[in-house]
Amino acid sequence: MIRLKPSVALVILRMSLSLVVMVQAIMFLYYSSLGAVHVVPAPVRLVLGWGEIAGALLFLIPRTVVIGGSLLIGIFALAGFIHLAHGQFEGALVIYIAVVVTVLSHHKVTETRPHNSEGLNL
Repeated sequence: MIRLKPSVALVILRMSLSLVVMVQAIMFLYYSSLGAVHVVPAPVRLVLGWGEIAGALLFLIPRTVVIGGSLLIGIFALAGFIHLAHGQFEGALVIYIAVVVTVLSHHKVTETRPHNSEGLNL
């Protein structure tokens, strides 16, 4: 068994989720544009699709992981509620949310508070 540092494993997890979400969102938007039958209105589909793409791209960039992750959680929750409203359970969305929460819980936030002359936080 290969042992990876937790930080490397989290980067792989973050990149994998972003790639999967972007590919699925692009396919969702593409097939929606071809006139596939959907019960969800077009504006909602556009918000979901483009929101997933934007969130996944922001989730890839270390400085914007928190913003991207927050956006993804919101989009996944909205998509989950839409699926439930139509009598469907999309279990992958639960896994996606768990991945985002895991990555965010281990993300190191850069200290932004000013320091005094001794290097202590004010």
